[in-house]
Amino acid sequence: MSRASQGPSNRSRSNPTRTTSRPSSRPANRAATGREADRIKAVRSGWASPAAAVSTFWRSGPLPLPLAGIAAGLWAALTGLVVTVVLTLLVWIFAAGESASDTAMRVGADIWLAAHGTPFTVGDGVWTLLPWAWVVFPCLTLWAAGRWVAHRGAVAYPKSLVVAAVSVAVAYATVALLAALFGTVSGASAMPARASLHAGAVAFVVSGAAMARRANLGREGVRRAWRLVRPAVAGMAVLTMGAAVALLASLVLSHAGTATLLEQVRPGFVGGAALLIVWVGYLPATLMWALSYTLGTGVMVAGTTVTPTSALDSSVEMLGLHLLPTTVQPWWLVGALTPIAAGVVLSRIAGPAASRRDWLLARAAAVAVLLIAVDLWWAISVGRIGGGRLDLLGPPPTVIAVLAGGVVLGILLEVAGSRAHRWWSARHVVDVTDRARGADTGSGDPGEPSAAQTSDGEPSAGQVDPAGEPGDSAGSVPPSPGDGPDERST
Repeated sequence: MSRASQGPSNRSRSNPTRTTSRPSSRPANRAATGREADRIKAVRSGWASPAAAVSTFWRSGPLPLPLAGIAAGLWAALTGLVVTVVLTLLVWIFAAGESASDTAMRVGADIWLAAHGTPFTVGDGVWTLLPWAWVVFPCLTLWAAGRWVAHRGAVAYPKSLVVAAVSVAVAYATVALLAALFGTVSGASAMPARASLHAGAVAFVVSGAAMARRANLGREGVRRAWRLVRPAVAGMAVLTMGAAVALLASLVLSHAGTATLLEQVRPGFVGGAALLIVWVGYLPATLMWALSYTLGTGVMVAGTTVTPTSALDSSVEMLGLHLLPTTVQPWWLVGALTPIAAGVVLSRIAGPAASRRDWLLARAAAVAVLLIAVDLWWAISVGRIGGGRLDLLGPPPTVIAVLAGGVVLGILLEVAGSRAHRWWSARHVVDVTDRARGADTGSGDPGEPSAAQTSDGEPSAGQVDPAGEPGDSAGSVPPSPGDGPDERST
């Protein structure tokens, strides 16, 4: 029987087949309980209650997730692109002394793509050694876009988070593809497919993390992951500090060559700021180079490995690469202590465990996470800048094995040091004072009371102590406080 053929009285009756309860995580009747997003917004600051909300398109409820994601992705991409192009025009005008042109805008688009790790074809070669530290700048706009989507789209479940993050990534990758097609200049062009792929991946990861943070999703999982990776983070920090110390020492020792190159370039204030930004972009790669050099594995320059015991024939006249030495300097090998120190810190941060199995699992997991981070660090530090001596630059792959071996050695040294410290703290100490007291009283055992003493350890009533007064123990030798309970106490 159709519902239309039923009378009003029949329609008002409850259908037993439709009275089954639904899971409590979803409202059974959205019209009665309010929309899910309105209920989420009601407890957030800045939103009106669903009953008193303004009846407009923007305030009556959340935006659809695909629409909010696309809008946020376009905003993040265009904002970053416009800011980069404007800064490039300023450097183009005040540092290079040229007027604004279409070429400057294309160069700005290429710089924005380089901040996402996009490789470029330069003549017959490929530019793959990129300033990966620049990725921080697009991450700022993507983080803000992700938080906005989580708020406007009322993201509350992992499924909705994935839908919103994919929408942001699609819009962002589309703008990156158009920028790659527009940014082609004479002799250099970005790879369109790689530009779209890299930009989309960065947008998905960063915006998804921002949405999860804003919607409080996966907080417990983040806590557990932090407890797992905390020792690895400490070990990575030690490696980074060791590399930073080596880099600072190299800058101090080669300050004369750096000053000479800057005098030849004469960048000025604006150009100097631009050179500083470029150098900061290459800071992760420079730190890995310094660490690999001090470990003895060296740095590859056009097939030649430069180590503390094997120097270049002639210096490279390029800012940054001029730090590579042309003389043998074996004292740099003291940097081999850096991974050992990282292993010691990693093991100390991991702490004790209830069983040997838990102890091994904690350190094995930390070492695995550390090796993954080191692999990524090495991958962004190797690449090509041009032809000739700049064809292949970066540390050799053996640096990963050397770092792993040093970290494991540091863990073993920490274990040996902890056991030695426990043995030294629990050793049996012979009190010389007790031995001297036993020799004076004629007793063979220093812990046994002499015949001239009572059972309480006090002198007998008729005994005259060295002070000359009977029954007074002021002149007697006190027992050692570390040999058990005080024998003089009653």
